[in-house]
Amino acid sequence: MNRKDINYRSPGFYDPEHRSPKTNTIIVAVFCVLFGSALWISLTDTLYQQQKLHCEQGWQPACEALK
Repeated sequence: MNRKDINYRSPGFYDPEHRSPKTNTIIVAVFCVLFGSALWISLTDTLYQQQKLHCEQGWQPACEALK
């Protein structure tokens, strides 16, 4: 086997060395937005659930935060 066969990749595989800098920037930006959105949603949802539980347990500051 020669070196070309070892490094062969299918055409649809993301290969940053053979893409334009603009494409790489767009892919990184989309990844950051998606990851940041998922992180934000999971953290805010967890905080809301925690405050709801604490309010049901009778903690007044949690009930005020939910209003």
